[in-house]
Amino acid sequence: MKHLLSKDDTPQPAPPYTHMAEIYDRMMMHVNYPKWAKYISGLLQLRGFEKVDPLLDIGCGTGRFLEEMNRLRWHGDGCEPAEGMLTVAQKRLGNNRIFLDGFPRLKNVESQFYAVLTCLYDSMNYIMTQEDFIRSLQRAYDVLTTPGIFIFDVVSETHCRQFFQNYSDSEVISNELAYSRESYYDAGEQVQYNWVRIYKGDHIIEEEHQQRIYSYDEILNMIRENTAFQVEAFEDFSDDPATPKSGRIHFILKKDDKPA
Repeated sequence: MKHLLSKDDTPQPAPPYTHMAEIYDRMMMHVNYPKWAKYISGLLQLRGFEKVDPLLDIGCGTGRFLEEMNRLRWHGDGCEPAEGMLTVAQKRLGNNRIFLDGFPRLKNVESQFYAVLTCLYDSMNYIMTQEDFIRSLQRAYDVLTTPGIFIFDVVSETHCRQFFQNYSDSEVISNELAYSRESYYDAGEQVQYNWVRIYKGDHIIEEEHQQRIYSYDEILNMIRENTAFQVEAFEDFSDDPATPKSGRIHFILKKDDKPA
């Protein structure tokens, strides 16, 4: 593979999560999906939601989270805006409904249909403007039954500075496939940049991923000022209340008949 890693080679640009789909699970081997599913399942059950309630995982990626939720007897649908990721998820989850869609529109989801919505692994950070973030929150409220619950997580500036300020890694998977990744957090723009180069045979493809890093207070204000959700927020897979300095924050938004 050394000849493919030459600095003289010019990569071909590609939209996020197109070619990366085939190596995504390999890159994410460090993610503890069983732990993630157990945590979300516990949050749901503590708030009175049952495993028979209809669930939609928004931005389901390659379907690993839904796969673990299936093992816990939650059977949900998934939607994903990147066709490459969707194809992998459909192969993995033949018994689940997996379809092309995503925030802020959720155009293929009827109103008041799902009791449970999830949007995990900082998928909400890919929503780059406050306007679209608010539209996504409002669309989630519209899609949910009453009562209903929407659980999402985001990473904060604390997390980006600690783990992704100047991060890089790479792996040679086979004689014909390798990848390299670099990350940089721009505090002035509040944007996390991730560049992934995929080396396939004699071709190099580069995807640029951008994530908007909203502050804890920004998100709380968007929820409280633009929706009728009741909101809770916890720090990094715990029941500890989130703070502006938390790294990963899990937001639990409840839709009730009589919102607080």
